[in-house]
Amino acid sequence: MGSIKVCVFCVVLSVLVTGCSLFQEKRLPTTPFVHDEFEVSGRIAAKMGKEGSSARIKWSHRADIDAVDVYAPTGSIIAVILVSPRAGAVLETKDQVYEAPSVEELTQRVLGWSLPLNGLKYWARGRVNPEVVVDHLAARDSQQRLTYLEQDGWKITFEQYAEGSMLPRVMRLEFEDLKIRFVLDKWKRLDL
Repeated sequence: MGSIKVCVFCVVLSVLVTGCSLFQEKRLPTTPFVHDEFEVSGRIAAKMGKEGSSARIKWSHRADIDAVDVYAPTGSIIAVILVSPRAGAVLETKDQVYEAPSVEELTQRVLGWSLPLNGLKYWARGRVNPEVVVDHLAARDSQQRLTYLEQDGWKITFEQYAEGSMLPRVMRLEFEDLKIRFVLDKWKRLDL
């Protein structure tokens, strides 16, 4: 059952793939986004305890709609995820359909914890979620890109950026004993 949860986790996390400071509340100013609507292809690996799984993904983010195709190593689609205000969150595999009003509720029900989709939409673009307090923010790199932050219990490390870009190429997310690694291979801007 644990490996099924980790596999489903990878699928749900692909949809996309955020507390208070002890001493002072820190919020960062909102900055204009370079890519409000985007499509990204890449790979995701997740490990929870001793269980792990990986998959290839194609994630389209348009305004308030997210669509994700999750692929097996052989190239076949193993799941499709759609998230929208109208439909809620739907995850469809070959054998089963999961539905919930939101991705957070879906992941809570299927995995036992809530995926921070609102944060992931920003983190995948090398940004902080401006709607949530930042617990810790490390110094930026020489090109003023994020290197590490803690938000809503998550630890996000930006390991590598695409060459000459403000967009992350490799990210690591950690929450308690859950570890996720994203490799974002191809970015395409959709809001032109």
